[in-house]
Amino acid sequence: MNLKKILDSHGNYYEISKFKKYPTTIFIHGVGLDNTMWYPQKKYFHNKSVLFYDLFNHGQSIGGFKDLSFDIYSNQLLSLINELQLEKINIVGFSIGALIAQHFTEKFYDKVNKLVLIGSVYQRSDKQIETVQKRYNEALNGANITIDSIKRWFSESYLNNNPQVYDFFYKLLENKKDEDFLPAYKIFVNSDKYSINYSNFKMPSLIMTGENEIGSTPLMSEGISKEIKNSDLYIIKNAKHGATIEQSNVVNEKLNKFLF
Repeated sequence: MNLKKILDSHGNYYEISKFKKYPTTIFIHGVGLDNTMWYPQKKYFHNKSVLFYDLFNHGQSIGGFKDLSFDIYSNQLLSLINELQLEKINIVGFSIGALIAQHFTEKFYDKVNKLVLIGSVYQRSDKQIETVQKRYNEALNGANITIDSIKRWFSESYLNNNPQVYDFFYKLLENKKDEDFLPAYKIFVNSDKYSINYSNFKMPSLIMTGENEIGSTPLMSEGISKEIKNSDLYIIKNAKHGATIEQSNVVNEKLNKFLF
């Protein structure tokens, strides 16, 4: 794919392919990952206007933030949009990227043409919060959570049949710096403390998650879909958190039909 790779004056690393006939679709990755997680989407949407960027403290974008917030991440996205002079955008957010997309849309809804949320959390139960808090505390105390993460994201049979996917995510997660990862992971863990007002979410929206997802459950996506009136809900069969990879054909076809 002919993506132009850029590190801008604000410290944002992004890869972009622009075609005038489409609004640019911006993909926001998950916590501890970077833009490379979207490799099936980069290939599939090679002839569309797309942008894949690294969040602060991730990948090749500027790091070193000891305290992060959804406002900081929303403003990072806004700076990208302003830098490129984009009037309207589509957003595809995954995991923490889906949360960032929602917080951004709450503030800058007039800039969002269409919205896609994949694997988003929503109104976690006390037990679910306790589970993710425990995982964060383990990481904070130096435990390695890489293998556990990969096993939660993909089915065992898929990893057995696609060892290159295991290797890709293992390397990606092992290369992250704890001092950059943990501040980002903290706001993901505490995301339920930051409520979202959905009253201006009037743009067409697509809410998706895997049917076997345990962290961002189908019930959570149903809840978001009820909040966003003009939204469609799609539960991805035979998928967990890594649905954009494991069921990339299904996800890409849904995205293509909805966005373009």
